[in-house]
Amino acid sequence: MSTATSLLLDTARRAELHHAIIVHGPALDLLRSTAVRVAKALNCLNGTTGDACTACQRIDRRLHPDVHFVEVSGERKLISIEQIRDVVNEASLRPYEGRNKVFIVDPADALSAGGSNALLKTLEEPVRDTTFILITRSPDLLLPTIRSRSQSIYVGNEEQRPIGADLQATRIRQVSMFASDEERDALAAQALEALHRFATRGDSAALLSLAATISASDDAKDAMALVAGIFCDAAALDDSQAVDARKLAAIREAIPRERLLAAADALMSAIRALSFNADARLVVEQALAALVTSPES
Repeated sequence: MSTATSLLLDTARRAELHHAIIVHGPALDLLRSTAVRVAKALNCLNGTTGDACTACQRIDRRLHPDVHFVEVSGERKLISIEQIRDVVNEASLRPYEGRNKVFIVDPADALSAGGSNALLKTLEEPVRDTTFILITRSPDLLLPTIRSRSQSIYVGNEEQRPIGADLQATRIRQVSMFASDEERDALAAQALEALHRFATRGDSAALLSLAATISASDDAKDAMALVAGIFCDAAALDDSQAVDARKLAAIREAIPRERLLAAADALMSAIRALSFNADARLVVEQALAALVTSPES
């Protein structure tokens, strides 16, 4: 167990954990097991970070009435606003038998735009004895407003944690669900180049070409998530962490951070819109328009 995980569990055991945490890292299985261990530490009958007590056993079996798993259901690819409304209603109630209500959102980057906004109010006005655990491999895909109201905790081997220019390349691999590495890398390169051309030349045609490529992908939703992650990187990473530091510096100088994040948010929101709009290219073009128009206008 890493030092970060040990500290996280001990903080939960002492009931000093932040009301909303983002547990992120490269391995989803490890993130999920960590989230369950946090739920145990918050509700263990013996006050440990998890043992063989009845409460811990019921959490393992997903039978504990105060520990809720919020996941993508059925054939959907997103966690719906209806699911989050149920969570918000449940969060307003006192724990049934445990010390703490726990909601494990897995993966948090699958929250629909409506679901994210519905959850936001609860995070802004936290309910006593309630903890939200948001699991994601790439926290930058979450709405900035969600991230700002949560504590971010990296779970994984610190020695293998990417640094420098390896960070963006690693995150591109983690966000992507493409079967082909070549297709993934080609789209990532095109997105960065389109962003750079738009920033340095005002070339809107580059964005239209990117929209065409995204919408023509075998899975446009995965392509949109990947490009949204690149936009977040452009807003959040410093130059030393970028695959191409020169391009990143030029992009950041020309395009305000809030527009990059607005475009990323718009792309993630557009993923849900694809369920109702068959014109994928139009949806993507509208999302990319956030690069041109400020969020306030």
